[in-house]
Amino acid sequence: MKLFFSVICGNFEGRNILHTPRPLTEVAKALGMSEEQVRTAIEESKDILYEARRQRPPPLRDEKILTSWNGLMISAYARAALALGNERYAQRAERAAGFLLQKLRKSDRLYRSFNDGRAQHDAYLDDYAFLTAGLLDLFEATGDTRRLREAISLDRVVEANYEDRSGGGFFLTADDHERLLARERPSSDGAEPSGSSVEMLNLLRFSELTTNAAYRKRAERAFTALGGALQSSPAAVSEALLALDFFLDSAKEIVIVTRRSRAEAEPLLARLRARYVPNRVLLVAAEGRPVAELARLVPLVEGKVAGKGQAMAYVCKRGVCDLPTADPAVFEKQIRQVDHLPGAVEKHATR
Repeated sequence: MKLFFSVICGNFEGRNILHTPRPLTEVAKALGMSEEQVRTAIEESKDILYEARRQRPPPLRDEKILTSWNGLMISAYARAALALGNERYAQRAERAAGFLLQKLRKSDRLYRSFNDGRAQHDAYLDDYAFLTAGLLDLFEATGDTRRLREAISLDRVVEANYEDRSGGGFFLTADDHERLLARERPSSDGAEPSGSSVEMLNLLRFSELTTNAAYRKRAERAFTALGGALQSSPAAVSEALLALDFFLDSAKEIVIVTRRSRAEAEPLLARLRARYVPNRVLLVAAEGRPVAELARLVPLVEGKVAGKGQAMAYVCKRGVCDLPTADPAVFEKQIRQVDHLPGAVEKHATR
């Protein structure tokens, strides 16, 4: 077996390493074995190596579950579900969201972490902002109105306890958090975005979904508070730039109404998946009770109906909609339309 490991793994300065730099055929020839025999020996050696490793102290593991990181994960799975048409990703996001809302929320307040069967530590802005974004993404991926309601509920806590009502923007900690020398205001995005940047985009998405201008005004005040960083160090607030792009654009409000199930919208959703449409909100609902329930939160869907035996798409901007269509090609043309920023056309024409 020692010879086998030396040949299959390689030997550098007398140390066997778990690396296979040589093709299987070459190894088999050097050992005088068939390729199938070598494969069998490799599988058997895995168990031997595993038993040997079990004699060593295992590495320490961080077992805590963080609300903020799981919020980012929920967004990733929900977006993947929508982009790839893979329901399993949405199911994973749904399970995680259900766990967080059940185990890390008491009354209307979130906790930061969960470990050893209990939630602990007051949540930070990141926890609220990331989970809110995840719930919005999950709502778009599944059409589950509960997730939109819960996202709105979390934002109410942010407005009441984390928002700077005088200067705009957000604090990292709540106003009833333990007393600190100073309340930090997150103002930079790194490998992990800041809660401020994510929350600004959340507000803009709420504004488009609910047609409530108060959300947009709150986002505008946050941009003003972050104006110095946006002008002097835009690369340091990259996530905020995404929110600013959404703010300056005429975001598309895409509503798809089906007769019975979300599956009927697939021909239209397939066209959306194939296009890059960054600044938009998406609503998919079935006629009848689902649309009626959604209309209480999202007035944009009120009065919109499906076609005869097929899903109908409505592409709108600021509440003004193009002609409804059930034709995927027409729908794709509508979502591909790009509105130039004010002054951009004139500036380009003078070059």
